[in-house]
Amino acid sequence: MSPHASRWLLVFEVRGGWEPLCAFLGVPVPEAPFPQVNERAAVRAKRPHRLLRLIVRGR
Repeated sequence: MSPHASRWLLVFEVRGGWEPLCAFLGVPVPEAPFPQVNERAAVRAKRPHRLLRLIVRGR
C-alpha cells in the first residue's frame, strides 16, 4: 500500500462511533447519537422485506 494511502483510506470500525469518521472527513461530530441499526429487533423487522426483494429480483 502506498505511504499516502492513509490520507485517502479510512479503515472504520463502527464501534468507534462518530469521532474517527468525522475526524477523517474533517467535519464536526454530530450531537445525535451514532445509529445502532444492528439491534436484533431492527434486523428481524427488515428480514421479510429483504427476502421479498431477493425473491422478486431472482437472487
